[in-house]
Amino acid sequence: MAGSVHSSPKQAGGRRIGVLGAGGFLGSHLVPAVLARVDCEIDAVDIQFGKLETSDPRVRRLAMRVEDPRTITETVERCDVLLSLTALCNPALYATRPLDVIDASYTDLVPLVKACAARGRRLVHFSTCEVYGRAALDARAQPMHEMSEEHTGFFLGPVDRERWTYACAKQLLERVIWAHGRHGDLDFTIVRPFNVIGARMDFLPGVDGEGVPRVLASFMNGLLRGEELRLVGGGAHRRSFISVEDFVDAIVRVIERPAACRHEIINVGNPANDVSIRDLGAQLARAFALRVPGGAPARFRDVSASELYGEGYDDTPERIPDIRKARRLLDWLPQATMAEMLPGIVDDYVVRYGHVVNSPGARVRRVGDR
Repeated sequence: MAGSVHSSPKQAGGRRIGVLGAGGFLGSHLVPAVLARVDCEIDAVDIQFGKLETSDPRVRRLAMRVEDPRTITETVERCDVLLSLTALCNPALYATRPLDVIDASYTDLVPLVKACAARGRRLVHFSTCEVYGRAALDARAQPMHEMSEEHTGFFLGPVDRERWTYACAKQLLERVIWAHGRHGDLDFTIVRPFNVIGARMDFLPGVDGEGVPRVLASFMNGLLRGEELRLVGGGAHRRSFISVEDFVDAIVRVIERPAACRHEIINVGNPANDVSIRDLGAQLARAFALRVPGGAPARFRDVSASELYGEGYDDTPERIPDIRKARRLLDWLPQATMAEMLPGIVDDYVVRYGHVVNSPGARVRRVGDR
């Protein structure tokens, strides 16, 4: 409540930052980036930490589940800034495990929002560009070129199109956070990521995960195994991809600028990297052929959405972020082009999986290997 007194968990010489979801793709990049630029210690919270490669002694790994009430209570008690990254962020799950998706993106995180508000902690919450829905439309339902935090409405599909369970849950939590900030004491920033890609993203089916990973990992799985790259609807849908390095740079700036980012919702993406999914596959295949001589050439196959993701799937033809607010508040501009980021991503997948995937593409050596 306004005017309430909160205890401070600050450590001598710096802050303690809690990162929920520190062991995942984004968290594994964000934790070392924060340590490099912010005077802090980090409570890294997750159920596994295989991707979090840092050995910095300022990181305290806590194997805890966010749905356990003790996780929220103890982390909020210790930390004065909370970064909330946890979610089931995979389109293949939205129509197959919708209740789990809703819980992970809404139900399990409402206690975090309430605890941060009650204890006076700053919350940096990672939402999603999927809240914008099927198309960029303004308040009068007129088409927009870019998705804007302040002017684009939310246009989701009907209830039986379960793809939108994730977006709807994320949107509702945004509204809960906003209400706690506007009508209470919550100091928050909401980040809407637009298609972040990079090393250590997702999994390979049958190796370190099951099911269908997101599109980049699905394509790399096909390239490594010498299998077809499956394209929903011919791969005509477009996305604006941002490198994980550019993304975490923006997030560190959010942490560094609490006053400028207080009660703000910020798109973080790269509109210059707007490509079709088919073009993403073709660019990855070219990078793979250059880095892995002798690998099987890429083959594409058109499939239906229900064949790949199950019934209830729906999609957005294009997502282009308006990043003017991020540029203004953060003095930030994404730098990496697709051509610059893809070779490193291919190298990461080959190094991590090449020795365990039984395929011609996996058995050959990368350029420069000894």
